Amino acid sequence: MNTPYLQYKEYMKDRYGAPLFRVPIDFDLGCPNREADGSGGCTFCNVRGSAAVQTIGKGSVEEQMREAIRFARDRYGAKKYMAYIQAFSATFGKNQQPMYLDLLDSFDFTAVSIGTRPDCLTPQAYDFLVELNKHIEVWVELGVQTVHDRTLERVNRGHDWSSSEEAIKKLHALGIKVAVHAILGLPGETAEDFQKTADTIAALPIDAVKIHNLHIEKGTTLALEHALTPLPVLMEHDFAEYLMDFIRRMPSHIPIMRLTTDTLDEELIAPKWHMAKGQFKDYVIQQMTCREWKQGDLVGNGRTGEGETGSRLRTVETDDGSVTFWNEDYKEHYHTPAGARLEATEKYLVPGKLKERLTQGGVALLDVCFGLGYNSLSALESARNSMNPLSVTALEMDRRVVGTAASTIQTLETDSNDWKKILADLYETQSAIDNQQSAIRILWGDARHTITKLKPEAFDLVFLDAFSTQRNAELWTVDFFKKLKRVMKPDAVLLTYCAAIPVRAGLMEAGFSVGETDPVGRQRGGTLAALREENIELPLPGHEIRMIRETTRGLPYRDPFGVWTNKEILRARQENILISKQAR
Repeated sequence: MNTPYLQYKEYMKDRYGAPLFRVPIDFDLGCPNREADGSGGCTFCNVRGSAAVQTIGKGSVEEQMREAIRFARDRYGAKKYMAYIQAFSATFGKNQQPMYLDLLDSFDFTAVSIGTRPDCLTPQAYDFLVELNKHIEVWVELGVQTVHDRTLERVNRGHDWSSSEEAIKKLHALGIKVAVHAILGLPGETAEDFQKTADTIAALPIDAVKIHNLHIEKGTTLALEHALTPLPVLMEHDFAEYLMDFIRRMPSHIPIMRLTTDTLDEELIAPKWHMAKGQFKDYVIQQMTCREWKQGDLVGNGRTGEGETGSRLRTVETDDGSVTFWNEDYKEHYHTPAGARLEATEKYLVPGKLKERLTQGGVALLDVCFGLGYNSLSALESARNSMNPLSVTALEMDRRVVGTAASTIQTLETDSNDWKKILADLYETQSAIDNQQSAIRILWGDARHTITKLKPEAFDLVFLDAFSTQRNAELWTVDFFKKLKRVMKPDAVLLTYCAAIPVRAGLMEAGFSVGETDPVGRQRGGTLAALREENIELPLPGHEIRMIRETTRGLPYRDPFGVWTNKEILRARQENILISKQAR
């Protein structure tokens, strides 16, 4: 599978010939950072010491093994296994050593992974691990969590960073593979702290990394702190941004063992995510792919190359001579066959009265779904010779489209700006300035998330140019319209080519007054939405109003948590239609 980072499963296939299914084992060894009664320990650690749920209630280690192996064999067709000493922190005293040896003699394991802390790695422990490594490949999973001593002290970790650093180097020197655990979101840490942890770990001789997002769990000291003063926690989109940056700082040969933390629902206090584990992984892969980010491309503060841009985009000439793309992923063109430039002018600039607005003062434009850039670039052309500035903020998920457009789009003799250069600058640096000193910046990512980073009441005009409702329902929901409304000034207007009844109904539910714009390249006109009713010049026809209010066609698209996929949104609307029909 071609992914932007090295997945642990793929690494195992290359190394062992097949994935090793991890069999969690709880030796009930406790933790040296806890008191005899089990109290104390790291503020984030639960009473199970991160023991796997599968081992709960199993009477013996042998029983745990048999059940785990049976489950993996029956459900996944597993053929090879790795013993995983997971719970609390493994210790290696003379009384404990026979447990490891008996276990590995009793079951056919290909490798063993042992979770522990640097302060558990005594000279005696190193000697034992070296001997064990002669019989079976040994991995040590070392709980590093962060390289910042102030944080380690804050969470009562019980050791400093230098202890972890020394353990990593010593294990490597002894020929024992070491995987480090890191937590993003620990109390008091910032993006710069996460980056420092990543860069520091990446410079050491590690063999894998396991990344966790901080969970606040019941029964932990952190839960008590949170009850007194709520601690900031990372939701899906924000954590994904930090995670992707972390992965980019890891050398490309280091497998990424995991991306998120698992916690039982009944034990989790915060954060309460709405993405499933698999969906989050897919989201991270999608975002890294679209932005052309890869594991290792920030190692040494330099990018190591770009992704493939052209294979999924086919250039198509429109009737006005301008080019657009056919997107193989969405199975749609970016513009009407009547003309990409024509559409930008007649569907967005003219009904938005951009030139008129510029005579009255500076204009801030939000361009949602930048694509090839025609709407923003045409707006910059309209602002030429204006005494007032135009500033454009563009939201776009797919950086590859902008890169391809920079080498494909035509700059005409009548253009005051070099369109290719502006696109190239946006592609490389996310910002550009045209010949009139108008500024444009672009934010990469899911617009449902990037829009939350914009200031309220910041924009005079909004252009919404997503793919169709059946392909890109994520950006046609009541919930997204409310986010757009938040960033619009009181006299701002929103323009879109889309005239679908559910979209207009959703805009109305979000608090907009809704009207039409003149048709361009198709029979129906576009949609204009305003926060003030007096800004609607062409109201919706009466039959559409009745359809919105009285029929199921007027049921809008919904995405209550801002994470649903296109299919989930469409399916939810269909279910609402069925419920509504049954109720009538």
